[in-house]
Amino acid sequence: MHPTTRLNSRAIALGCAISAAAALAHAQPAPAPAAEPAGEPPATAPSEPAATPEPSSSPAAPTPAPLPPPYRAPAYSAPPPGWAPAPVLPPAPTGRSARIGHAHADRVVLLPTAYTHPEGTLYFSSSEIVLLQAGYAVSDTTQITLTGVPPIAEGPDTLYFFDLSLKSAFLRQGPLRLAGIGSVTGLFGVEDANLVLGRVGGVAELCFDRRCESSASLSSHMLLAGPATFMVNGVGAIWRLSDGAALLLEVDTAVPLGGEVGEFSGIVVAPGFRFPYRTWSLDLAAVRPLDTEEEPEIAFLPWISFTYRFLP
Repeated sequence: MHPTTRLNSRAIALGCAISAAAALAHAQPAPAPAAEPAGEPPATAPSEPAATPEPSSSPAAPTPAPLPPPYRAPAYSAPPPGWAPAPVLPPAPTGRSARIGHAHADRVVLLPTAYTHPEGTLYFSSSEIVLLQAGYAVSDTTQITLTGVPPIAEGPDTLYFFDLSLKSAFLRQGPLRLAGIGSVTGLFGVEDANLVLGRVGGVAELCFDRRCESSASLSSHMLLAGPATFMVNGVGAIWRLSDGAALLLEVDTAVPLGGEVGEFSGIVVAPGFRFPYRTWSLDLAAVRPLDTEEEPEIAFLPWISFTYRFLP
């Protein structure tokens, strides 16, 4: 081997050994520090004063509005001497009362309905001028009526007639009304004899509206005259057209219940027109007899009835 080459190889091997020794020296752990004496506390760094925060640059929050003061009622002051509160008046009526109805609400044409006048009502009627009637409502459900014919002639053939009746309504439920009727009828001057007859009956009325201004009635009466006993039945209707007009229709039948008066029977039809008002009413009707042995000379008999009443 050449001498120069041999020197280079040794130099390279020596450099490698030195590098390995240095690496081992760096890999060993450093020696632990010496322990301090046990009697002395560890030294602490002097504390620094806390830093004062810098003022914020954001805008301040708005101040809330103050609350309003609590409500206090004003002090009461006594009214001046002689002062008095104004009287409280009842409300004005807005229309016809269902209870008051009209002056002819207690009958159709000839036969009654189940209606009775308001308590304290005084009423007067005239039918065909000569048939007069006066009545008084004792209560809202009971009325008394006196009917009669004044003497219009003098002599032995003068006839006096009167009828005292009592009507009492005992049921008013919804559209249905029921009433009972009892009366005493007297005839004086009939062939020098006086007759006093009794009559009992009842009537049912069905209302077609809340005020019962339009209705249908069914009535039945028994005329007690000993052996001469009659049953008079009738059906009638009232149809209100407007505030001042109504139509009437009535059909009546008379049926004898004894042989002594078997020939006295018949049917009567009575259509009519009514002017119904709160304090007065006027009926114009035409009465037509049917089922008679002979044709009547007059086809229709006029019927005029007027009533005026004094409400409480």
